[in-house]
Amino acid sequence: MKTSTAHLRRRLLSSVVPVAVLTASLLAAGCAVKPEPLTAEENLARVRKDLGVVLTPQEPLTKAVSMDEAMARAIKYNLDERVKLMEVAVATDQLDLSRYDMLPRVVAAAGYVGRNNDAGSESLNLATGRRTGESTTATDRHRRTGDLAFTWNVLDFGVSYLRARQNANLVLIADERRRRVVQGIMQDVRTAYWRAVAAERLLKRLAPLEKRVEGARRDARTLEALRVQAPLQALNYTRTLVETLRQLQSLRRELVASKSQLGALMGLPPGEPFEIEMPAASVMQSPPKLDVGAEALETYALLNRPELLEESYNQRISADETWRSLLKLLPGIDVNAALRYDSNSFLVNQRWADYGARISWNLINLVSAPTTKSYAEAQEELVAFRRQALSMAVLSQVHVAVLQYRELKQEFALTAEQADLDTRIRSQYTNVGEAGQVGELGVIQSEVTALLSDLRRDLVLADLHNAYSRVMVSAGVDPLPETMAADDLPTLTQAVGRGLSSWQERANSVMRVKDLMAAPKAAAQDAPKDSRAEAAKPEAPKPEPVKQAPVNKPVPVTAAPTPAPAPAPVAAEPAPKAAAAEPAPAATPVVTASSAAPLPASFPAPAPMPVPAPVQAAAPAPAPAAQTATPAAAPVATASFSPVIQADLGAYASHRFAEREWGIIAGRLGTEGNGVGALYVATRRSEDGKTIVQLRAGGFADRAAAERFCHRVKDSQRECTVRTLSAQEQQSDSQTADRLASL
Repeated sequence: MKTSTAHLRRRLLSSVVPVAVLTASLLAAGCAVKPEPLTAEENLARVRKDLGVVLTPQEPLTKAVSMDEAMARAIKYNLDERVKLMEVAVATDQLDLSRYDMLPRVVAAAGYVGRNNDAGSESLNLATGRRTGESTTATDRHRRTGDLAFTWNVLDFGVSYLRARQNANLVLIADERRRRVVQGIMQDVRTAYWRAVAAERLLKRLAPLEKRVEGARRDARTLEALRVQAPLQALNYTRTLVETLRQLQSLRRELVASKSQLGALMGLPPGEPFEIEMPAASVMQSPPKLDVGAEALETYALLNRPELLEESYNQRISADETWRSLLKLLPGIDVNAALRYDSNSFLVNQRWADYGARISWNLINLVSAPTTKSYAEAQEELVAFRRQALSMAVLSQVHVAVLQYRELKQEFALTAEQADLDTRIRSQYTNVGEAGQVGELGVIQSEVTALLSDLRRDLVLADLHNAYSRVMVSAGVDPLPETMAADDLPTLTQAVGRGLSSWQERANSVMRVKDLMAAPKAAAQDAPKDSRAEAAKPEAPKPEPVKQAPVNKPVPVTAAPTPAPAPAPVAAEPAPKAAAAEPAPAATPVVTASSAAPLPASFPAPAPMPVPAPVQAAAPAPAPAAQTATPAAAPVATASFSPVIQADLGAYASHRFAEREWGIIAGRLGTEGNGVGALYVATRRSEDGKTIVQLRAGGFADRAAAERFCHRVKDSQRECTVRTLSAQEQQSDSQTADRLASL
């Protein structure tokens, strides 16, 4: 027995000593960690690696660089823009990883279990309180185990889903930040380009003038030494020449770095030579034109500024965070299943499967639920208020940018006139100088003054282009389209040129801020009218609704033909006599239907409704015989789909802009095959006579289909609101006229 005990002790010691030595070594290594600075070789390797990326060869400069090409090169090769692109890529990868968090956990495990003695045990007789005296075991000393376990927490799935949605919004936020960097690069490139143009134009004239001033200064010193003139007169003459030379050198210092700054923005290596495409003389004499009103720029900025869109996505993230906080208060449900293996020879079944479910709930969460909900709602309100404050700042920035542009435009006109006068004065001094009527100093001073005036004019022109770019940045103008066929330099250059030439047309197509604010008020005024009409439905018709929204006598309206079968002729109600006595309305709505996407024949046709003013549809069609046979009956306006459920897509300055926007939406969403069509509702404003066209979509089977359509539209950073027209709005002539007049 003693021999066996000693043998067991030796085996135990032999197994414990290596483990203890390994543990001591690891602890000693952990305590020995000290700060180690980079070595010279590591630092040199870092510099080489960074320069290999920074000085990556670009497309060669085969010709003079225009402003559009400079912007395209800045977009493609600028390092700041590359950083933002990498941030977008990282956010996209994070979104891809977060999708895996929604999957259940499937864990495979294998192991080895051993001990130096048997896991024996005795039994106790509970009746007698005596041990049985027999030692038994049911476990081998050495065992191998393995299992494949499936675990899924329903609550964790919901939390992971919301986290994935937040990461998806983070991708959009990263893209908006990239857009903001691109807009800033565009502004810097435009300013640097025009300053470089000014430098190229004036440095060629500066060097000969400096040589001439230097020669005149030497002659002045010679005259002073020979005492040909009075000492004070000679000294004043020399001082004037030195002051002129100092001004010329100051001009050189101000202009010499402009070209290098432009090269740095384009991502060129420092010191690499390149030529600038000089604009035509007519371009140098004419400032950039801004044909967009401040009100249109305000709305365009509120719809497109990256900062506002970023805050909108932050509001989505805050809303999802609120749901995450509420989900964590709910009980967790765990579902598990596993396949297991154990090599224990005492087991009857060494392989088996087990499964189960478990619910757990931290009851303390019930106490903290109100506070958690209040905190989450406060976070949402904070984001909303921050976006609203930023909206006000954006409106102020737009106004300031437009005012600065206008002031600089006036300053440029005066500076150009002054430069022209100084040029003409220089010509006169040159003529009289050649005749010997004035000295060399007067001619030099006139040339320096003319040069300074030309420089001042070109610098003011550069500042004017900078102000023009500031207007674009304040409005959130993105010169590049959302998608391009390729990313090579010629394609980028053409895209930049098209974007810079067409952004004002896009900005003019949006609704003004005051009209945008008037639309919800008009919609709110419609609700009481509808409720009053609903309450008065059992009674006889009364002319009071007509007095609240006076309309002209209905006239025939024709609309675009539709492939659906024509409905049975319906005799419209005669026009109310009270309407003829009312004064003409201030705004005249015009409704036109688009047949670009015809609907199925089974889709219900709209109810007959009078139109309050003469209108002309896009594609006139002959009126049905049933309508022309009854002169006293009001004609019926027929559309290509039923306007029961509609989606508001925005308002535009003309029907052409609205059609173009619908073409973009229809092409992107593929609405040709699902029966969705466009409806245009136009209103002429009384104060200026301009027409505002509201773009709507119809042809939805139910409200859910319209909601899905709007969701897809909003993914393209466009506004979309679902509205449902009641049956009374379709059948009642007066209610329909009131509703159209309020749009």
